[in-house]
Amino acid sequence: MRAMSPVAYSQSEFPPFPAVQIELEYLMGTAEPVTAKMDTGATRTVVPTKLLDEIGAIRTGRVAQCQSYDGQQCEWPIYEVTLRVADDRWPDDVEREFDRILVLGVNGQAEVLLGRDILAAWSLQLDGPNSRYTVS
Repeated sequence: MRAMSPVAYSQSEFPPFPAVQIELEYLMGTAEPVTAKMDTGATRTVVPTKLLDEIGAIRTGRVAQCQSYDGQQCEWPIYEVTLRVADDRWPDDVEREFDRILVLGVNGQAEVLLGRDILAAWSLQLDGPNSRYTVS
């Protein structure tokens, strides 16, 4: 097992956050790598519909009943995609490809949030005081 060097949190906003570069793939190809926030509070992985449209992802015909942090109820369509970690810092022995996973599509200027459906595949150690993480 290769020991992973700690990865610095993204500094693109305050406070900094753990993130990883990913690619999404479906019938029309692979989207350019994007930054995905690791969100331990998100049950499912969330992807902007703009990215899903770009790769030709198709709705499964199902929806997820969701409740936002402010209590507002909503429905988000479910899509099937392949999600791949596209980060050179990723250890070789840690799962990086999730074939035919179900993600929630959201409209607007949303960002990719990796939820517990993906995070559960990894042992993730967050080091908030030093703004870095390790994964194994």
